[in-house]
Amino acid sequence: MKAIKLIALCAATAAILCSCAGKSAKGTQPKGITNEELKNASYMIGYNFGQILKGNNFGPMDMAQINKGIKDACADVELDQEVFYETINGFLEKRNTALKEENEVKSTKFLEKNALEEGVVTTESGLQYKIVRTGNGVTPTALTDKVEVNYEGKNLDGEVFDSSYDRGESVTFGLNQVIKGWGEGLMHCEEGGEILLWIPADLAYGDRGAGEKIQPGAAIHFRVELIKVVKEEAETK
Repeated sequence: MKAIKLIALCAATAAILCSCAGKSAKGTQPKGITNEELKNASYMIGYNFGQILKGNNFGPMDMAQINKGIKDACADVELDQEVFYETINGFLEKRNTALKEENEVKSTKFLEKNALEEGVVTTESGLQYKIVRTGNGVTPTALTDKVEVNYEGKNLDGEVFDSSYDRGESVTFGLNQVIKGWGEGLMHCEEGGEILLWIPADLAYGDRGAGEKIQPGAAIHFRVELIKVVKEEAETK
């Protein structure tokens, strides 16, 4: 379960924080450690812990309580482990459920409106696409086909969460290695062409989302340029 793994990671990080904050018998760092070095190391440890919180979609947290929890852990204040797990799991489950419900409403409204836009096609699965540019007529025909593409992925609010353009290089992968909406959508695009995809959550990252930027229940949007199609039979020759 993701929550359990996350708790273990947070516990390990807290242990590092405590060990790094640990004092010698005289209540200070050993000789040779300057105040500046102590400040810098403390900041980096705190920054790392913040990345864990951010990367696992906790959302805004009460920093005063986080600091109190770190201090209590370092001071060996006892905490009931059952309460610990129930609190973290309960918070994450309730937060994810609330986000999912909010995003489902937002996504449904968006897709209903988007379906009326000129050139937008809605498939039986709920995927929406629009051909921006046609190509040479060659399209993927099976999920075992590979494609070379350039792409940009956005949330419905326009925030970019992934882009091969930003990395400055195209990407090649099998259509059975990506989310369902990509596999279906790219079959409507020709080699050399460009397509816009609006992918509902059940064809994307579902009720779990993906990291910090793609929330549970959220529909997502892609712009894709299909550079090349590599058929399975061509690879095996």
